[in-house]
Amino acid sequence: MARVIDALAPHGRAVVGMSLGGLTAIALSARRPDLVGRLALVDVTPGVDREKAEPVISFVSGPESFASFEEILERTIRFNPGRSEASLRRGVLHNAEERADGRWTWRWDPVRDRSGDVLSGAAGLWEDLGRLEAPLLLVRGSESSVVSDDDVAELLRRRPDAIVEVIEGAGHSVQGDRPIELAHALVRFLGPEGGRVVA
Repeated sequence: MARVIDALAPHGRAVVGMSLGGLTAIALSARRPDLVGRLALVDVTPGVDREKAEPVISFVSGPESFASFEEILERTIRFNPGRSEASLRRGVLHNAEERADGRWTWRWDPVRDRSGDVLSGAAGLWEDLGRLEAPLLLVRGSESSVVSDDDVAELLRRRPDAIVEVIEGAGHSVQGDRPIELAHALVRFLGPEGGRVVA
């Protein structure tokens, strides 16, 4: 990540990380604080574990392929009750592809049984988060299980100056469930010169 930011956005004003991207952003902040003027975490803290992330893990650990577009869409709708079918249809078209045999598959590498390994080191990031000097925002989806009240309390214990915003009606995928509200929270965090949001 540091190499990419150095090359593409060395003067960026903030790093925003959602889910595993948020944990990556915390690690980046500890190793290259010069690249992280502000840090926004979207529905994740180092307190995440397999139990809290189970709905997410269950979704990404599903079948490797689907018989039709309708089948992959139906599963996506079932796991994302807060989003419209039109939004999820666009998301599936962007994140999945039809194979030569007519079956549909995700464009990402499925997590499968590695999810426990991915999350096992997350708790060690609390120390990194506590040492971070950049302004910190946590955006939490009100319908998500990934961030608990205890996680918020621990974050505020380590960073009493952190801002915590709860986006009502959003699950873990805040940017998918409530994109305008998330954009407004990020603009507020960046301050007056952070840009504007057109709804």
